[in-house]
Amino acid sequence: MTLIIGVRCRDGVVIGSDQKVLRGGEAEYTNKVFVFDNSVAFAVEGLTGIRDDFFYLLGNELQRRRGVDTLYEMKVIAEDIVATLAERYRERIREESPIGVLMAGRENLRYGKALMYYIHGVGYGEQVEFMCTGHGGPYATTLAKFLLKRDLECLENAKRIAFIISWIAEDVDVTVGGDPVAAIIRDWTEPRPQEKESVVEFLEPGVVNEMKNYVKRVKAELPKILFEIYR
Repeated sequence: MTLIIGVRCRDGVVIGSDQKVLRGGEAEYTNKVFVFDNSVAFAVEGLTGIRDDFFYLLGNELQRRRGVDTLYEMKVIAEDIVATLAERYRERIREESPIGVLMAGRENLRYGKALMYYIHGVGYGEQVEFMCTGHGGPYATTLAKFLLKRDLECLENAKRIAFIISWIAEDVDVTVGGDPVAAIIRDWTEPRPQEKESVVEFLEPGVVNEMKNYVKRVKAELPKILFEIYR
């Protein structure tokens, strides 16, 4: 019950997600992109309870270590947690990969090139420059491949991710829904102070609403466009 999209851009990376979750047999809407250490964004696919466990264990481990210094360290921690959860739940829910994690951040957390890693359900992570996954992933992949461009700036790709998620939500896949959330992490080559503000920016709600309305207009015009093409 998720759609997660990530792309490498000209000036950084963007990851986005829908907000629909199933909890206790009822649909709820909540933010699925979580930021840790004011610098690393995570989006998790899988059962809601297992996702909750992942973030609980991640928070405990970061507190125990009193933080980390690099994105690679964060990836290794995430790999170990995913492997543990997969081992615990794989047979119980009869699913080989009960969880998947897309994470993004700067190499040195506060500075460096922005990178994305996808942690597979077996606990193995690899660097990626494009990812479209979750229940809605198969529906969104074609649109994402046409619309998301690595030579575009983060803001433009973030808008397009919001458009794609809005296109898939409810009408195409009923398990995907709610307002799209898009997190932007820009490259930053120079070291910077350990300020409190987050490295992660989010696409503003007003822009998200513009993309949602744009989707409605395009869908309304689509039959007319197709009719004119074949007339």
